[in-house]
Amino acid sequence: MSFLIRKKACTKWAIASLFSLAFFSQSAWANAQVLQDYVNQLKTFSADFEQIQPNEELFQLNQSFGHFKLQRPGKLMWEYKRPQEQRIVVDGKNLWVFDKDLEQVTVRPIEDVKSEIPLSWLLYSERIEDKFTIVDAGQRKGMQWYNLAPKEATYFQSIEVGLKDGHMQEVWLYQGPDNITKVRFKNIEENTPLSPEQFRFKVPYGVDVIGQPS
Repeated sequence: MSFLIRKKACTKWAIASLFSLAFFSQSAWANAQVLQDYVNQLKTFSADFEQIQPNEELFQLNQSFGHFKLQRPGKLMWEYKRPQEQRIVVDGKNLWVFDKDLEQVTVRPIEDVKSEIPLSWLLYSERIEDKFTIVDAGQRKGMQWYNLAPKEATYFQSIEVGLKDGHMQEVWLYQGPDNITKVRFKNIEENTPLSPEQFRFKVPYGVDVIGQPS
């Protein structure tokens, strides 16, 4: 008799476990699909940004401001205006970084650094789940948040993306529990035409170039 009770209990536990697993799988799929649907419909993105980054040596926060433009797939321009000027361009083949104060340009083929770009999930046409595990991070600050954990080792631990009314508002980059770079977007424009010239990098006259483009 006791064996039959245990057997029935095990059967109920198994059914409950399968149901929970199915529910979790459907929920995880739904979370992934919301973010994927947003990315799929996105052709261009343009916005001003504010970036807050911890300075571990000085025990303070560094604040930067600039402008960001993206054209999917594969083109990006990230420009810091202040406090120091720096321009980062992905032209589809190469990653260019121009540091005005150093009068120096660094260039690397994009295939060598693709996995190191925190916005690679947004920049390319690959399914996000191919490279990241997507977890619903809940609601806060009036936004729905999604956590993206890279499936292969990279310099960051995870990324959080905040959506409000179906539009990207913030991106947080986690390099550790106390090392979080926070980017907030404003003056956002989506799917408006952008000139191809904005994603073509021209080496300024007289600056040093480190690396070779592909």
